[in-house]
Amino acid sequence: MKKIFSGCAVAVSALLLASCCGTPDINGKWNVLKVNGEEITVTGEEKPYIEFNTGESKVHGYTGCNIMNGAYTQDGKELSFGNMATTMMAGPEENMKAERSVLEAMGKVTSVKADGENLQLLDEEKNVVMELGK
Repeated sequence: MKKIFSGCAVAVSALLLASCCGTPDINGKWNVLKVNGEEITVTGEEKPYIEFNTGESKVHGYTGCNIMNGAYTQDGKELSFGNMATTMMAGPEENMKAERSVLEAMGKVTSVKADGENLQLLDEEKNVVMELGK
């Protein structure tokens, strides 16, 4: 009985360690929910999103007015974005504000943390600068 209990304890410990110390799975499309603690609102049907292609270390998305493309680097929980190329269209002021917030926050990201079903993108002081959800 002690061996079964010990085996279960080791398995649970390994799962907990993997969940807190593993590499968060960022692959796929993530909606931008919040930037610097504020909900992102835009006019129109399309909402800002970031789509990670982990196979190619590429990122694609929509910022509120424009499409963006670029590269990112992930090493465990460390995450950073390279220079982003964006289209240059104007839009409603609310969308332009959202776009500025998203792009500024992306420039501050140094790490990523899984938070349940969401991702938190953090700056170097571990402040949440962006929250993403499916």
